[in-house]
Amino acid sequence: MDRISKLEKEIIDLRRVLSNKEKELYEIKKEYTQQQANIQIELETQYTPYNNAVKTQYGDNLPKWAVERYSRQILLPDIGVAGQARLCSAKVLVVGAGGLGCPAAMYLAGAGIGEIGIVDYDAVELTNIHRQILHREGDQHMSKAESAAQTLRSINSRITITPYNVQLASSNAMDIASRYDVVLDCTDNVPSRYLLNDLCVMSKKPLISGSALKMEGQLTVYGYRSEKNTNEKDAPYIGPCYRCVFPSPPPPEAVGSCSANGVAGPVPGLIGCLQALEAIKYIVGHTHGQLLVERMLLFDGEDSSFRTVKLRARNPQCAVCSENATISQLVDYEAFCKAQAKEKKKQEARLKSERRKQEKEKRMTGQSYYGFRVTKFADTKKWIQDVPKSERRIGPACTSEFCAKGTARFCSHFTEDQRQEIFSYFWNSLDWKGKKNYVRGLVDSVPPKRRRLKHKGEVSRKGDSKLYHLYNKDERQPVCRLMFLNTLGIKEAMVRCWLIKEDKPKSPKKPVKSLNVDSYIDNLPKEPTKCQYCLNSGCNIMYVCLDVKSQHQLYNKYTKDMKAKNIAPASRKTFSKVVLKKNVRIFKPKNDTDVCDLVAQHNVLPSLGYQNLQKNELENQNVSINYYYNAQW
Repeated sequence: MDRISKLEKEIIDLRRVLSNKEKELYEIKKEYTQQQANIQIELETQYTPYNNAVKTQYGDNLPKWAVERYSRQILLPDIGVAGQARLCSAKVLVVGAGGLGCPAAMYLAGAGIGEIGIVDYDAVELTNIHRQILHREGDQHMSKAESAAQTLRSINSRITITPYNVQLASSNAMDIASRYDVVLDCTDNVPSRYLLNDLCVMSKKPLISGSALKMEGQLTVYGYRSEKNTNEKDAPYIGPCYRCVFPSPPPPEAVGSCSANGVAGPVPGLIGCLQALEAIKYIVGHTHGQLLVERMLLFDGEDSSFRTVKLRARNPQCAVCSENATISQLVDYEAFCKAQAKEKKKQEARLKSERRKQEKEKRMTGQSYYGFRVTKFADTKKWIQDVPKSERRIGPACTSEFCAKGTARFCSHFTEDQRQEIFSYFWNSLDWKGKKNYVRGLVDSVPPKRRRLKHKGEVSRKGDSKLYHLYNKDERQPVCRLMFLNTLGIKEAMVRCWLIKEDKPKSPKKPVKSLNVDSYIDNLPKEPTKCQYCLNSGCNIMYVCLDVKSQHQLYNKYTKDMKAKNIAPASRKTFSKVVLKKNVRIFKPKNDTDVCDLVAQHNVLPSLGYQNLQKNELENQNVSINYYYNAQW
């Protein structure tokens, strides 16, 4: 374990160094690219005829390296040089670095999108890697946003990647989305979908929404506005938003998740790639008829079929996108949907397991709250209750206003020098048993008060209250619990342990008396097994000749017999041990004709007339029966 933890720490340090080096390399490349661009501008100004030819061939805003890198998609008539220039200057926000966000961000980075923002609060787990292709096995417990950003920078170092390791909420969504032109909804919960829809409608940005579960996927575009597209020739057009199609959220129990229902890895990969394609088409200037506006693409992985369904048009009574909208600012979407946008149980379970792991490491290294440590005497290890010196520190003094009055507690009467003197005396002048007695002498237990007369004298369900004291010039003065623990530099769990567990001499356990069980088993009517083959093999099991079908019934009969004689019966565990030791069984046949309950094959041969044959006689017969007895003989 020590070797493993040491290697893990070294790997984490190396990754941190590698990340810093990659950032430094990225800045150097960025500076070098800017220098090359400046040199190119100078050359173009010097050679005017050549400059005109370059403009005709490559365009005004696209450098040569971009033409070379993105030449395969520049050849497409739908993109061309002008479309690639738009892609290089576009900014896209990907919300969710999971099964949808990873392939979408990867293809957007490959297409040369100028800036990509990635929002995700979660960390990489082993269960994510089969579909979230931007993460690796070595990225476990790392932020998904940071992991995705590192991989995207290695794919395309000439674009800007901005990770946001936060949960998108009503308080920060507007600030994050204001920098981007297009938003991709790659989330997996209903509150986030309503949040992104309202955000995009208010900021007048298109929302490319995708979802995947099990073997199915969906994709559509919400909130499209033709006013931002110069290729639109029709009248001003506004597409429906998410609330136009789904005015009210579904019940939480009707919504599935990948962790509960599962998902095939290629399904979110396919939908994520199509999300990136829709974003590219929107940026280069495709019209709403060419985009998935008022249409939803449905994919069924079971039969590999695609179909498109028509969605309802924009709702003139929509609460967000209509002219008379009732929602003008972001609200609490978890309360609106009655569901959690963040898997809190998952986060709490992860934190709980981490705390348990840390506590185990403390316990194994002698740094637990109870102060155990391991010491070696010769070749043996011994656990000693102690606190290492690194844990021995005095805490801050009490600052409570109630204690400062000095009426019931006198925390303010102790100076820092007095507290330091008490701390030094406790740790340096007392042995461990003396520390226990010192603490026990400073803590008084007070039973709870019974305010009702009818409950006077009864035991309260509440535990006793504790009054803490410290010595001030040989005088016990009451202080608060915080002042007591911080002055002595101990944990509350240690105090609780010392107050409960008094030092009492250990008495040896009394042996269980089973004499009456021995005599009872010996006097039971018994007979040997009726199976001749078991007898020939030396079996010495004895069967009880009583009308009982299980050991449970036999024990009940034993207890009745003992109580009739006014003898305390032994426990069921002791009774079972004695029965097992004396090799006594209760015959449990599966069929009425069975003579053996140990080996089922022994019940086949009696019908062939082999009851009284020995092993050597059986071997001389022409019947192939040896395979029945290889385990017995």
